[in-house]
Amino acid sequence: MFAIIISVNELSFANIDNMSIIKKELIIISKLTESIFRGGRHKLSSPFGPRARIRTAAGTTSSFHNGADYSTFGKKLPQFAVAEGRVKSCGRDEKNGGALFVWVSYPSLGVEMLHCHLDSICVKAGQKVTEGTMLGTTGKTGKATGVHLHLGVRRRDGGAYIDPEKFSAEMNLIPQPGCYRVNTAYLHVRSGPGTEFEALKFDDFSADARRQIKKLNGSQADYYVRGVVFGCSRVREAGGRFWGKTPSGWVALDYCGRLS
Repeated sequence: MFAIIISVNELSFANIDNMSIIKKELIIISKLTESIFRGGRHKLSSPFGPRARIRTAAGTTSSFHNGADYSTFGKKLPQFAVAEGRVKSCGRDEKNGGALFVWVSYPSLGVEMLHCHLDSICVKAGQKVTEGTMLGTTGKTGKATGVHLHLGVRRRDGGAYIDPEKFSAEMNLIPQPGCYRVNTAYLHVRSGPGTEFEALKFDDFSADARRQIKKLNGSQADYYVRGVVFGCSRVREAGGRFWGKTPSGWVALDYCGRLS
């Protein structure tokens, strides 16, 4: 697992009881393709690695598949960026039969991702993107036999292509910014991401955290108690665990469940 720092805009949870985004059950962090398709129906149709050459109207494919193909069942579905990044390049790849493509570099994830065989492109080279920015729509341009997404993933340091499915599993192990609930009896809030930082006191906590602690615990406490819900605006790896930045301070996310 690689080190990662993810940042989003500071979140406000002053009226957390009334927030419609809070769900009653914990959810699993979305897989890579679920973030790309955002609800669009898709399935893995051709995995990463060696495969038989495929003849298409635009030419014959390579015997090694340097990405993974995802069928969209004949529909031209929108494709979205999965994090903050920048469009490295986009256009038509004449070496791939004229396939339309978009390369996006994601510094926080340490990779670049290729969306290929698109029907349309919605971004420009050099454009900044954030999670949810529409990149284009799936298609069958170039060496393709049907509407699908060819997803390529490679390290930003210039390394070889890696299996998108394995990278997706790797992503699932990394907590993301969002809304969390404490699942342990007590959880110290620290001034920084790590056990070497000072444990904060009740009076240092946000007003919302103090209110929740009193309601759940029946009295003040110098830590978050089980059931406290908080917004996490940043995630940082330190000391072998992931720490989340809350309005009160930093907490170890190992002892929390993500709500949204």
